[in-house]
Amino acid sequence: MDFRIPTIILAAGGTGGHVFPASALAEELRGRGYQIVVATDRRGLKYFESLDPSIPRHIIASGTYTGGIWGKLLGGFELVKGVFQSIVLIRQVKPIAVVGFGGYPSAPPLFAGQLCGVRTILHEQNAILGLANKLLAPMAHRIALSYEDTVGLSLKLKAKSVYTGNPVRRTIADLSITAYPPIDQKITIMVVGGSQGAKVFSDVVPFAIAALSPDLQNRLRVIQQSRSDAIEAVEKIYAKTSLEFEIRPFFDDMPEQIKRSHLFITRSGASTVAELTAAGRPAIYVPFPWNRDNQQVFNAGQVEKAGGGWMILEKDLTVEALTLVLQNLLKSPEILQKAAISAKNKGRIDATQRLANTITEFQ
Repeated sequence: MDFRIPTIILAAGGTGGHVFPASALAEELRGRGYQIVVATDRRGLKYFESLDPSIPRHIIASGTYTGGIWGKLLGGFELVKGVFQSIVLIRQVKPIAVVGFGGYPSAPPLFAGQLCGVRTILHEQNAILGLANKLLAPMAHRIALSYEDTVGLSLKLKAKSVYTGNPVRRTIADLSITAYPPIDQKITIMVVGGSQGAKVFSDVVPFAIAALSPDLQNRLRVIQQSRSDAIEAVEKIYAKTSLEFEIRPFFDDMPEQIKRSHLFITRSGASTVAELTAAGRPAIYVPFPWNRDNQQVFNAGQVEKAGGGWMILEKDLTVEALTLVLQNLLKSPEILQKAAISAKNKGRIDATQRLANTITEFQ
């Protein structure tokens, strides 16, 4: 490591929603001449695989306060261990800043940075301030927000907050200059439910689409991500319809899939919402219902309020309800086109640059 070049630690882990914006920022900062060091946990390590392998990755211990008294004690021990590991790392690399992206894996490096007098910047991907960021926010120098109307900020925290948006991959941001696909022939619906697929999508969506009239089915192309153990059952349902379909357990060509799709049925995780709004694609959002603070409900609500999509809570996602929504949209495709414009207006394709500016303004 060249100590003549300023170094920035990026702390993220646990899920792709925390890591993907960190990865986008890493590439931007490297392009500006900064050295990057990644601090993550074992779960987050796999999401950084697309980064330049020359960027150092350090596994930092972290834990959650769950599972009864012993689980809380173990989680606390892991967090303390992670703080000491992070202090050692900070003393080794001497960063000018530590940037955290929420989640428990970001807490030890951020707290260690605050103890060591290093500038710390928090990035909140969701429309409500997460627990880890809420605990670290009082001592942070800046809080970068993905949504202008982020919930959970006191007046003091708002005073040091800046709206940057949520960084997305360059290949996704580039879609903002491509036109919404014409709807003069087939309408493509893509169904995605996270890295493993959402079971409820396999249970409900195929039956809802199969309940559409043959005329509407003839106009449809369905691209669906499904859990491996449900693919055969989903294919059997679609095989009895008159629509075109493709089912896979995973899609590694998402930029191309987004480009060709007219409507998404998906969860409303931070990265998903950021990418679809940046690309200008409307969606029916079904928030993951088991987040402690309903993060995905707030995310979907922001897009719905802007007119860029529709939210259906999982408890309300019945075959009949989804069929009715799809009928209304497919019979009046101009609604989709209008929502696509609203989604794009909600998106930020310059979020990576704005976040990088926020971090480097201290120099």
